[in-house]
Amino acid sequence: MVKNVLVKIVIKSRVGVGDSMKGKSNLHRVFDFIGKYPKAKSLVWKFWYRYLTNLDKKADMTFMNYGYASKRKFPLEKVDESNRYCVQLYDHVASKVNLRNLDVLEVGCGRGGGSSYIMRYMHPKSMTGLDFSENAIEFCKKHYSIKGLSFIAGAAEALPFDSNKFNVVVNIESSHCYANIPKFLGEVSRVLKKKAYFLFADFRNKEYLGILFRQLRNSDFELLEKENITKNILKSLDLDNARKIKIINQKIPIIFRKIFYEFAGIGGSNVYNSFKTGKREYFSFILKNK
Repeated sequence: MVKNVLVKIVIKSRVGVGDSMKGKSNLHRVFDFIGKYPKAKSLVWKFWYRYLTNLDKKADMTFMNYGYASKRKFPLEKVDESNRYCVQLYDHVASKVNLRNLDVLEVGCGRGGGSSYIMRYMHPKSMTGLDFSENAIEFCKKHYSIKGLSFIAGAAEALPFDSNKFNVVVNIESSHCYANIPKFLGEVSRVLKKKAYFLFADFRNKEYLGILFRQLRNSDFELLEKENITKNILKSLDLDNARKIKIINQKIPIIFRKIFYEFAGIGGSNVYNSFKTGKREYFSFILKNK
């Protein structure tokens, strides 16, 4: 059903990447709709994961974030260099705490690139990646074989773990898909040990930022740091634009490319322009369990 809806949306759309944004295309309207209704976005993402599992046999797309342009140039293994900007977003967020010998959970691990990076470079005792998409978790289990790294399917608002289990929870560019943020925050607090850390980063349309900040203030966390990283995200989208277009054009049939351009934030897309105009802002947070 979701696939049929997406096909109709793409066929009817008349605005492509780089075209004038005067008025709203059908594609623009559906992204506005998805932004207002997280459950709809969850359905779309489930479709993407199933679709990517069939298309991306060589596992070229192990990251699905907008990336982060950093002044800090740190060495990466050759296999990770092509994903540098996506890796740098994880480095910016997860490096705020020394993860060595700790038990770490990533909620919303997607196709596992971030969890793999954290395990291999930051050396926690254990690294668990969780995602609501069983297809994504199946991909991760097949693609990664790293001691201490494991993956499990589950919902962010009902984490399938005992209380007081983890030293750190990481959540990057995933929460905008959740239907109930207060419930998610309560679950993160529950599975974290006392005085443990929640490392969090995501975007919101500007009119919804106040809601997010209030949800964090009303949670069981102490806010230690809040940083607006929108400029770093936008610069990353510019620097990584050509690579993402190449992958999409190689992997995705023409009929679906426009909608993949949107999700990837390709230059000229509605997502890209929302960051450029300030309609949408991206923040990172360091929070401590009370």
